[in-house]
Amino acid sequence: MAPITTTLLALIVAALPATVTATQAQTWSGTSCNSGDHLFWSGHSIDCQQLGNVHSLSIDSLDSGCTITYYSDSSCSNDATSARVGSCWGYNTGGPIQSWSWDC
Repeated sequence: MAPITTTLLALIVAALPATVTATQAQTWSGTSCNSGDHLFWSGHSIDCQQLGNVHSLSIDSLDSGCTITYYSDSSCSNDATSARVGSCWGYNTGGPIQSWSWDC
């Protein structure tokens, strides 16, 4: 490779972010984060989103400065609860998580 090409390539690589991360979460239709229908989610920010048949969730990773909040209604207004990395989240009653938002 020519010296100019090598230098240009090194400059381009140096300008790229060291890591690209995304918030990652999982949802289940069962109440204990290990049973029922299971979905993986990944992204950076989600406005209020309705969820169907979700009774528990876990957060695998969060972008810096982001929070995930889940709700007992479909319009992200009732029983707001912040979920953190590393635990199983849901309502003690076993009721459905009807919506959530990822705020960054």
